[in-house]
Amino acid sequence: QFIDLGNLVRLGNPSLKSEIGKSADLGIRYYSSNIKIISSLFYNHFSDLVIERPAEYEGRAARIKDNAGRARLYGFDLSIDFKLGIFLFYSNAAYVKGDDLNEGTNLPEIPPLNGLAGLRYELTEKYSAEFNSQLFAAQNKTLPGEFPTPGYAVFNFIVTVKSINFAGVNFNITSGIENIFDKLYRNHLSSARGSIAIEPGRNFFLKIITNL
Repeated sequence: QFIDLGNLVRLGNPSLKSEIGKSADLGIRYYSSNIKIISSLFYNHFSDLVIERPAEYEGRAARIKDNAGRARLYGFDLSIDFKLGIFLFYSNAAYVKGDDLNEGTNLPEIPPLNGLAGLRYELTEKYSAEFNSQLFAAQNKTLPGEFPTPGYAVFNFIVTVKSINFAGVNFNITSGIENIFDKLYRNHLSSARGSIAIEPGRNFFLKIITNL
């Protein structure tokens, strides 16, 4: 494997061992007429976990595949929806911690604690508008050579119109504003675009979806 992403190179490793894992998870779900709660705890233990370690290749930043030996990943997921008349409050949160048990270090490319909280106004089954925020904590539990990232919050506004019929074809239209306050931030896992580290600023979008 050789992938050149501009200022970052991703390299394979033909001597990799196959990883072996054991996992356990516990989930709880609760439903009522206006509340939905879904939660889960998970724990994964690996032998020869395949990771990408920060390194250099011909003087350039690189990520090279390697076996981490013994490692573990554990964390939780939680989502809560609460409906009150024509309003729906929705939220979710996720956390994962990765440990290299052989080296006593953090695993690379682990997302920070993050979540989403929003309020949707459902005028009818056809029309809705919502305001939400994506929230990310700082990620300082990194592998040496991996850059930490500060926390941030991004706010969005979305309008949806469903089941518009035109010439016998049904459309769903979604439009809105992402990153309303033009926040400057970096996603901890956004290395796929090479030298572009900063996420997009304020942007407007329009999506039209149909099933033909």
